[in-house]
Amino acid sequence: DPDAATAVLEPLMSRLLARRHVRHVAMGATSIDGSWSWTGTTGAADADGEPMRADTPWFLASVTKLHIAAVILRLNEQGLLDLHAPITNYLPDNLCHRLHVRDGIDHTTRLTTVHLLGHLSGLPDYLEERPTGAPSLIDDIVTVGDQAWTPEQAAIRARDHLNPHFSPSNPEQPRARIRYSDTNYQLLVVIAQQTTNRPIAELYHDLLLEPLDLRRTWLPGHQPLDPAPQPATIWLGDKPLDDRPLALSSFGDLYSTTDDLLRFGRALFAGTLFTRPDTAELMHRRFNRFGFPRSLATIRAPSWPIEYGLGLMRFRLNRALAGGLRLPTLIGHTGSTGSWLWHAPQLDLIVAGTVDQTTAATVPFRPLPRALARLQP
Repeated sequence: DPDAATAVLEPLMSRLLARRHVRHVAMGATSIDGSWSWTGTTGAADADGEPMRADTPWFLASVTKLHIAAVILRLNEQGLLDLHAPITNYLPDNLCHRLHVRDGIDHTTRLTTVHLLGHLSGLPDYLEERPTGAPSLIDDIVTVGDQAWTPEQAAIRARDHLNPHFSPSNPEQPRARIRYSDTNYQLLVVIAQQTTNRPIAELYHDLLLEPLDLRRTWLPGHQPLDPAPQPATIWLGDKPLDDRPLALSSFGDLYSTTDDLLRFGRALFAGTLFTRPDTAELMHRRFNRFGFPRSLATIRAPSWPIEYGLGLMRFRLNRALAGGLRLPTLIGHTGSTGSWLWHAPQLDLIVAGTVDQTTAATVPFRPLPRALARLQP
């Protein structure tokens, strides 16, 4: 019911804007067939007070993992890579050298693209984890200053300065061990580029942006298909992060608008993005649950009770854990800036949005599902 969805989501924007440090909210919803949609915004897009508008782009953060997974799966459909082949088939030799060594055993040749897509690799997180006696890269960026790196350098940092957490999990094993690591998706970008001998921005353009008519979605350092307004500011508490352009580019995450993200979501969750029906099913075929957070790195990363398929999160809680509420199951992805793209199958609903605040990364898992629970039949 479009009216019911709007009646729930519009007040939610006001409640989110009232949260500490949240300066603006962008939100949208659509039915999976696109027969109706709604977008809304509130608050100031930047520190100067420019109003947030429906066409204001925003930083997707790790919602971009859906786009990276989609590129990899499209390349698999085209026969350019095998999801179950060793990643050593696709990565340069210097990057593969002792990439995954645990307890003196080199597991690198056991790693496949499936391990990376599903966070089954055990590889450490180049961004959030701390080398011995040194800060994490993300802490260094925040406290010291801006810096740039390539996906290859991210993987080398993880290999040379951090340690794997477990040997690669068997993707077919029930309750396979997983741990969230941005290193996995940096490596997927390298694999896509090496396999095609083309930059990832071109692959986004040809496989996603042009086919889906995503006119205002782009990778930093490149241009959208249509001119776009200045993106909304990302915040770390009271500190704007506009002065970290090198890092924002190096994360490899996209900018987009709410409308573009909803359009991408409809194609992804309806399966029309792919040429074969079984491709979309691969992403959903098996979900594994993250463990409990045991360190600062895992506290800031997705963890229990979130589950992960191939490029997809699944968030579902029983009534006991949800305080008696019957929450809808949500499938999609979130980002560290309080961004999300969720499909709620029971509601025939896709929702996207952001608060662009790194201290509010739990928004997609707490107030949003509780609001959507009011739409349950």
